[in-house]
Amino acid sequence: MLSDGAMIVLIFGGIVLIPFVTVLIVLAAAKKRRKRKYEKYRGMVLGTVTWIRPGGIDHPSVIHAVYHVNEKEYQIKETAKLKSRTIKVGKIPVGQKKSFVMGAVAQGDQIWIRYDERRPERAIICGNDGVVTR
Repeated sequence: MLSDGAMIVLIFGGIVLIPFVTVLIVLAAAKKRRKRKYEKYRGMVLGTVTWIRPGGIDHPSVIHAVYHVNEKEYQIKETAKLKSRTIKVGKIPVGQKKSFVMGAVAQGDQIWIRYDERRPERAIICGNDGVVTR
């Protein structure tokens, strides 16, 4: 039988470890799914950004774009992935600035879109890879 102290350590270790492992599994599944889409979606076309819904504290930024395949217009919207940069005063970090992984994107800009050649309505925005959305 375990002592009370060892049992408490085991319980709190499980409380911390279970969410950590769950997050790792979800992130690995999302990365694998995105990679599979890149392999499956072979068609590439230039699309136009129609609107970027700015993100906030409670919701991520969303990129809306249109693209044309075989003279038919399709729309796509995808959560914008972000990268973080440290803001420093001298050598001391004082904050972070987040920007799109794709670089500066604005309404009217051209972006590459990969689509499924059999079902062109299925598509992803090229270069919008990552995890951070807020």
